[in-house]
Amino acid sequence: MAFVCLLLGLLSAVELCASLDFYQKHVIGNMLEYECATVMQTRQINGRNGGCKKINTFLLDTGVRVRNTCARGDGTHNVGFNVVVTSSHPNCSYTGRRHDNRIVPIKCKHGPVDLDSTVQIG
Repeated sequence: MAFVCLLLGLLSAVELCASLDFYQKHVIGNMLEYECATVMQTRQINGRNGGCKKINTFLLDTGVRVRNTCARGDGTHNVGFNVVVTSSHPNCSYTGRRHDNRIVPIKCKHGPVDLDSTVQIG
């Protein structure tokens, strides 16, 4: 029984880390397109091998709507957000474009874990 409790605790910790990582990479209260390089650097958002991340989408939200979206249950939920889509150029110089009320597919598993990359948000 203790092993099962430990295992459940570890799974919860992993899911919590995934949600925190999601908020770090994708949720920001407010930003302008020209702030992409600063935000990417400040939040230390990198690509898979530590290099420049080609595209990142920031949801302009306090996080409340994201939490409410995932409160509906696990799976992918499509929700309209104002976003800034950041793309990298040589030497990690980033530019951004704002899109209002863009439908964003959020993957939830006991909280937000990622944006569905199979759908082009930019």
